[in-house]
Amino acid sequence: MLPKISEIKHRRKKAGITQFELAHKAGVSQSLIAKIEADKIEPSYSAVHKLFEVLDYIETKQGMTAKDIMNRKVITTEKRNQVSEAIRTMKKYGLSQIPVTSDGLIVGSISEKSVLDKVIELEDTNLSNLKVEDIMDDAYPTLNENTPLKAILPLLKHNQAVIITKKERILGIITKADLLKVV
Repeated sequence: MLPKISEIKHRRKKAGITQFELAHKAGVSQSLIAKIEADKIEPSYSAVHKLFEVLDYIETKQGMTAKDIMNRKVITTEKRNQVSEAIRTMKKYGLSQIPVTSDGLIVGSISEKSVLDKVIELEDTNLSNLKVEDIMDDAYPTLNENTPLKAILPLLKHNQAVIITKKERILGIITKADLLKVV
């Protein structure tokens, strides 16, 4: 059984989408939605069904949390490791950046960019005598597993990843690539 037709406008606005966006996603016309919301038409069951399916999908997606999209396999490197070892780890797992830990706590991050910046700065490709802590960047932001997706998005705009923790224990990581999987 479908909800009341009068809920379409309220749910659309709550989801933050326009009539045009809802129409496009549901495969109906924007004018149909305008007429439904103004209570000027008795729409077909199939049109209303499509609209509620789209609204349900959008609301479900907006209700996603960090635990729904995080990658539970977090590859890290210790700050005392050689940079060359961190590079090998990134290559082995096909990663462009990884968190840096010290005694199990996140203390920084290392990325292809931070390594290349150091190579350029030193004008030397031999980084064998450097430790990760010598070139690491700031740590990624940490969030709890119940953080909503809409709070994660702005953080990933300015960071390569966010770490999901519970009582300082690392549960997972969300990168921009992980986000693209749910979009």
